[in-house]
Amino acid sequence: MEGGTTEPRARRPRHDPKETEREILEAAEKLLRERPFREVTIPEVMRTAGLTRPAFYAHFRDRGDLLLRVVAHIGALLFEMADRWLEGDEPLSDIPAALDGVADVYIVHGPVLRALADAAPSDEVVEQAYRELVQAFIDATSEHIVAEQALGRIRQSIDPGAIARALVWGNERYLSETLGRLPQADPRVVARTLSEIWLATLYGELSGAPGA
Repeated sequence: MEGGTTEPRARRPRHDPKETEREILEAAEKLLRERPFREVTIPEVMRTAGLTRPAFYAHFRDRGDLLLRVVAHIGALLFEMADRWLEGDEPLSDIPAALDGVADVYIVHGPVLRALADAAPSDEVVEQAYRELVQAFIDATSEHIVAEQALGRIRQSIDPGAIARALVWGNERYLSETLGRLPQADPRVVARTLSEIWLATLYGELSGAPGA
């Protein structure tokens, strides 16, 4: 200190609200990988995040709201991958690319999705959130099948809603069993298996796959 002056003390930067929200979501996912949803409490989530309890209520209304945000976050990641087919124009390559991406998301978030699926039968909030996520994929798949039928890529005899429901719920169960528990299966084998099912079911005549 010279000349009787002191340097101003640097202010501690304020925590970015988006960063705080991300840390809370990550803490919730971490706990969901380790225990059932009914055992995940707000105080424990905040301890895991290293944040105070009041910070929780700055971002979420309650535990149910936190769950909805976890599901929405993972759902957005899955839709980003699924859009490779839903918004693509080369189905024979778009479907494998989409399912490769979905498998990659499950490698990270599969145990959380499995925990939510397991909790659904006994928790109304979890069941509604989880089933709405699956239904969103069914609806998007059904709509795209209709569009592909109009282009002559998928045969008209296929019932879009019924096939979409069967394919998406089949994906959900297979991904949950293979990538939702530890040890996880090889994600490339999982993605390739699902790709063969989708291609044979929807594009058999184009791909030369059996079942056309």
